[in-house]
Amino acid sequence: MRILFTVFGSRPHIYPLVPLAWAFRVAGHDVRLASTPMWAPDMAYTGLPSVSVGGSPAVTARVRDELANAMFTQQPWPADWAADISTLTTRQLAYLESVGRYLVAAAAAMTDELVAFARHWAPDMVVYDSFSYAGRVAAEVIGVPAIRHLSGTDSAQRLELTQPGPHPLPEYQALFDRFHVPQTIDAHATVDPTPPNMRVVTAQRLRPMRYIPYNGPGSTPQGLTRHRKRPRVCVTWGHTIASVGTTGTWPFRVAIDTIAALGMECLIAAPIAEVDKLGPLPKSVRALSAAPLHLVLPYCDAIVHQGGDGTLLTAATAAVPQLVIPASPEADMAGGRVAATGVGISVRYDTAATVADAVNRLLSDVAYREAAIKLRAEIESQPTPAMVAADLANG
Repeated sequence: MRILFTVFGSRPHIYPLVPLAWAFRVAGHDVRLASTPMWAPDMAYTGLPSVSVGGSPAVTARVRDELANAMFTQQPWPADWAADISTLTTRQLAYLESVGRYLVAAAAAMTDELVAFARHWAPDMVVYDSFSYAGRVAAEVIGVPAIRHLSGTDSAQRLELTQPGPHPLPEYQALFDRFHVPQTIDAHATVDPTPPNMRVVTAQRLRPMRYIPYNGPGSTPQGLTRHRKRPRVCVTWGHTIASVGTTGTWPFRVAIDTIAALGMECLIAAPIAEVDKLGPLPKSVRALSAAPLHLVLPYCDAIVHQGGDGTLLTAATAAVPQLVIPASPEADMAGGRVAATGVGISVRYDTAATVADAVNRLLSDVAYREAAIKLRAEIESQPTPAMVAADLANG
């Protein structure tokens, strides 16, 4: 079979597709990974055959920056808001609509070339990142099964949330109208790598899959595998949160100082340019600018992070207790799941004392580690990517 994987640009969306794509490839199927040219190097790093299609969304840099700021300057959202949007305010619903419009604009920027490639290459199946609406359109145009692949919680990418009612955004309808095919939101199946106890919403025609962490190419940093005499804590804040400047990263600087003051070793997993913005750091802090998180966390005792799905699930596979400092609606849900499963703590930043207290509790209570080990076992009990690939290939 030929399997076309399509992805909305950015590493947090490319990386989750890699295990299933490779499962298809090593089973003998022909695979292509498609995204926009900006992400061609990241696609190449996966080792998968790839193709560049389309371009950037037709929105101004100002609109894009305003959306990023809106994402990370929200007041706390309900921890299960994706399951019941009736709990949201008018402003929160407006934010969801703006996300939907941006995702549709991103799809419009790549749909023509993606459809042209699909018609030429003639895949038997399209697996699309749940944010990549262009993949759903391409599958409909060429008449093959469309498999929706989640990267974490099923939330803002669900178009039915962007405009409550029977119809999605008119811009989404237009994507299908261009090719004279019926509009649809539904997929033939949804692959979900989130363990059952951490799901907020259960998709229809669900295909659960074991989360296999892939955070990009690299190797384990030198010295991490040696026996450590004191606790080691990793601090990271993802690829996007730095877009709001020190407002977004300051809580993590507080966490770094707290960890150092407790006499523990602190590893920062972030690009060196972002680390430099933090200013002078304590001597016990080490910056790892290029190390994949899945090769760092097995040698850590805890992690402090922003609530990104990839970070959360990678930490879960390593059975590492987690402190989530959420700053976005999706992160509020992630933090809620971390707290509900007992694997960690979620606190919105208000004062340095709040963060310091949370770090202290995370590292002093063995219950968090015990819960993390239990969650890892749940993840390992899910069907492997190889099993899911075989299931999908057999229809």
